Amino acid sequence: MSRLSADEFRTHLNYYLVIRFFFVFTVIFSFFLFPFIRENTDIFSFANKLFLVSSFFMLVFNIVSLIFSRFIKEKYLTFFAYLQFIVEITFWVMISYVSGGISSPYLYVIIINIIYAGILMREKGALITILYAFLMLLLQGVCIKFDFLPLITSELVKTYTGSWESYFSRLFTYLLFFSFTGFVASRITKSFRQANSSLIESTRRNKEMEKHFFAIFSQINIGIVIFDETTKFYVNRYAEQFENILDKFLAEATKDTSSNGAWSEKKIDDVWLSYTVMPYIENQKVVIFSDLTAIRKQEESFELQEKLATIGKLTATIAHEIKNPLTSLIGASELMFSEIQEIQPESDTTELIDIIRREGTRVKTLLDSLFRYTEETSYTLMECVPSSILTDVVTLFRLGHPKIKITCKVDEFSVLGDAEKLKQVFWNIMTNSAEEMDDAGEIDIFSEITENSFKLYFDDTGPGFIEKNIDKIFDPFFSTKKRGTGLGLALVYRIVTKHGGTIKATNTEKGARIIIDFKTKVR
Repeated sequence: MSRLSADEFRTHLNYYLVIRFFFVFTVIFSFFLFPFIRENTDIFSFANKLFLVSSFFMLVFNIVSLIFSRFIKEKYLTFFAYLQFIVEITFWVMISYVSGGISSPYLYVIIINIIYAGILMREKGALITILYAFLMLLLQGVCIKFDFLPLITSELVKTYTGSWESYFSRLFTYLLFFSFTGFVASRITKSFRQANSSLIESTRRNKEMEKHFFAIFSQINIGIVIFDETTKFYVNRYAEQFENILDKFLAEATKDTSSNGAWSEKKIDDVWLSYTVMPYIENQKVVIFSDLTAIRKQEESFELQEKLATIGKLTATIAHEIKNPLTSLIGASELMFSEIQEIQPESDTTELIDIIRREGTRVKTLLDSLFRYTEETSYTLMECVPSSILTDVVTLFRLGHPKIKITCKVDEFSVLGDAEKLKQVFWNIMTNSAEEMDDAGEIDIFSEITENSFKLYFDDTGPGFIEKNIDKIFDPFFSTKKRGTGLGLALVYRIVTKHGGTIKATNTEKGARIIIDFKTKVR
């Protein structure tokens, strides 16, 4: 069979049968219209009867062929097609016999058979139909010339009573015309099929490449989004992780048109993203981005550690230099206070010395806090259960803060840590909340277990953190309280980071929240 697939072959053959149906129907219609055009036409003459019978036979044959073409097996399709062409060419030669022979205009319809033979079976099909049509016309002429067929119409008399040269001139003109038509049809069909095959192959390769590219884009750890003002056409797997901030990020990224094509950085909520925006097809754009949050946090952590180390050395030196004379000063003021109080208990001098004694003691307490913060203490990391540590801390804390309602719902989970240091962390956080709530409010402690970490949440009902100060909460000496040292949360930060964890301050609708994320969980 031809290079067409069976389905394509069957489809084109059905087109051919439908076209033939309308041609045959037109022939029958013209038969009944002819008497009204030409007067004195004998509609029941032998020629007209033969014309009508042949046409009706062809019409019925065409309908039956249309039905059978749907069910015929693939291996018989080529034979079925040749049968259609042979029967139709025979029909048109028969029609030409009653309408002027080789001069009949109906013979031009044979061209359709040759064209479709070239489409379905290429050069071979076109050549066979051309030869068959030529032989049928030659046979018709020979039969008429040698009186094997009667001259039943006046048109036949005019055509075939002349010389053989005139007849063969017409016959070979048809042969040349049919051959040219068949050659052109087969070549055009061949070129079309080659172009179609190339297009299909190119489309297949493009789809294959598109499949590979999208498979690669889905796996790489870089976000890729193709979008316009209203629609996101493609979001790869990495970009889907940022679904909650993606719309906001795309809006922010496309605001600054001067950065198109260049790499920029932008912080969306708590996420640092490095990105570039480039034009795509039509009005679409493509943004490529990566998450720099971990790098930026690490840089911030390094900066903070460096700052803390510098402050630690400085404060340790200053505290050491101040502590010795301060101790002497406090001792002297205590002695003076006890002596003067016996002599002049209500005098201004006694009150001034008492102020010196009390403020000196407060400064000494501050220096002791500085020593505790700056001293290099060792950590004994072992398996411990935060929920048990919190139970002890909460029990003690309630005794000193009876007006604070404390809720503690922490999962049983083990981490690697120093239990005494963690007690200090939990105590300092709760103390900070109590001070902010003026010893009246609620503290809610709960946990969250993820695949890689164990998180503790400390929520209170205080005023919350001032947004502009959140990044400074854990800095040494930063305090919003009048008599605060600014070392409580700084010490918390130091202990948590020594445990390999992270700590974060934020706000909720009710108040402040501190989140501790232990990375060194055991189970």
